[in-house]
Amino acid sequence: MQISKPFVLPWDQSMSGFELFQRIAAIGLDELNSQLLNLMALDELMDKTAERIAFEGIASAIIQGRNKEGASSTAARTIAAVKTMANAMSTGRKERISTGIWNVNENPLTAEEILSFSIQKIEAMALEALKIQAEIAEVEAPFDVSPSNGTTSGAKVQNHPLASSISLEDWIKNHSLANSDGLPDGDQDHPETITLAVIVQLRDPVRRYEAVGGPMIALIYATRADDTIEVNKYEEEKKFKVTSLHVGGLKVRTRGKRNAWDSEKQRLTAMQWLVAYGLAKAAGKRGKHVTSKGQDLLWSISSRVMADMWLKYMRNPDVKFTK
Repeated sequence: MQISKPFVLPWDQSMSGFELFQRIAAIGLDELNSQLLNLMALDELMDKTAERIAFEGIASAIIQGRNKEGASSTAARTIAAVKTMANAMSTGRKERISTGIWNVNENPLTAEEILSFSIQKIEAMALEALKIQAEIAEVEAPFDVSPSNGTTSGAKVQNHPLASSISLEDWIKNHSLANSDGLPDGDQDHPETITLAVIVQLRDPVRRYEAVGGPMIALIYATRADDTIEVNKYEEEKKFKVTSLHVGGLKVRTRGKRNAWDSEKQRLTAMQWLVAYGLAKAAGKRGKHVTSKGQDLLWSISSRVMADMWLKYMRNPDVKFTK
């Protein structure tokens, strides 16, 4: 599984993850596709070895760090993040597979730890989302809804989540301390929450890291915990608890539209991979909901943390693009 660099989105506490997807869809399919891929671009990994990928990542961190706080510290932080992610991918994995119970660590997290905490659940939900891309989902969307425009001024949507986002790195620099405000400009009323967004692309290491299915967007919601961690004797860093995870993607049905998120090749690779690994047992068991012919839409699934346990995911209504 490949993930992009995380970004922090503004979040109104009154909005659910599904409603945030509605807000994101308001700018239209083409603009959304462009913004997502520009904001959270993914490197091409096809035909690269794991060693080369790791080397290029560290080299990039060193180069970027030369103009910032120093190459060595940037590279060290990158290596530490990779180790944390690798540990998170394996911690408790066997127990979850054997029991099906998704217990989670109850300890509060720093902003930098939120993604690694959620990584196994992102992977599991991405596999379920792959069935949606392959059009063999066990649970269909209950109905379709329209995008939510939010506050408008003229033809533009004000405070659009993607337009107001900042990188997690910048958020940590400017907002992670306990005495700082919480989120990007435009959401100062809710300093106790954080929403991370990443692009996810499943890949098959057996087939030279060939992309499986299309890219997806994952949204991770976390709320401020009472705990803090001491940075130095004068400052403390905020800590959070993850509350929910949402994974979505695009379904492009308009003929003639080329889109990086949904193509016939991506549907085929998703189906082939699911069949090869015995995960396509639900083929043919389609729900009663039928998507309108030629309708472009944003689909999504959601899961919440309750009593220190991930709940089973739920399929959300599809959001129909109106432009």
